[in-house]
Amino acid sequence: MRVYAYFRVDDLSIENSNYVSYISNAGYEIPNKRVIFEEVEAGISLKYRNKFINLVNYAMESGDLLLINGIDSLGGNFNEVASSVNLIFKKKIRLICLDFSKNEIVGDLKKLFMHFLKLCSDFEEKSSFSKKSIMNKAKKRVGRPEILTDKQKKEALDKFKKGHTVYSIAKHYSVTRTVIQRLILKSSDVINSDEK
Repeated sequence: MRVYAYFRVDDLSIENSNYVSYISNAGYEIPNKRVIFEEVEAGISLKYRNKFINLVNYAMESGDLLLINGIDSLGGNFNEVASSVNLIFKKKIRLICLDFSKNEIVGDLKKLFMHFLKLCSDFEEKSSFSKKSIMNKAKKRVGRPEILTDKQKKEALDKFKKGHTVYSIAKHYSVTRTVIQRLILKSSDVINSDEK
């Protein structure tokens, strides 16, 4: 059995000895050549984490032990974390997440860990869906709401065509004359563009 430690760090200038002492304080001894640091910000997708992908896919075998600092080492979002964990367990790689538990994730701890990831993944999916729907609603209407409905606009244009004055139409719909004038101007633009 080989033991590897993988740490996602925001800044590689942080001394590696701090992580090595952190690992030994947790009760694990890992050779320095098997402690892997990858400088990547939290939330960055796995497709940009070459060291992690190569470690799990090519370097590690069944029965090896992977020690990680936190869940953020396993992916940029909870869907990626869940897929990473599924791959790790499928390859029968043993896993320890020091922020979650200093023990190997097996048995009831594994069930709890997987349930936690499922809850977080579902929440993340629902919240991103609601954010998208809010953004889509916000994109639909920009500016002030229309004063007249489409039906009222059509009626106002019909009245104007029948000879009613702009003032009388504006008074009938309780709007300013400029609203009616803009409406007439827009309709004449449409007529002119259709004729061409």
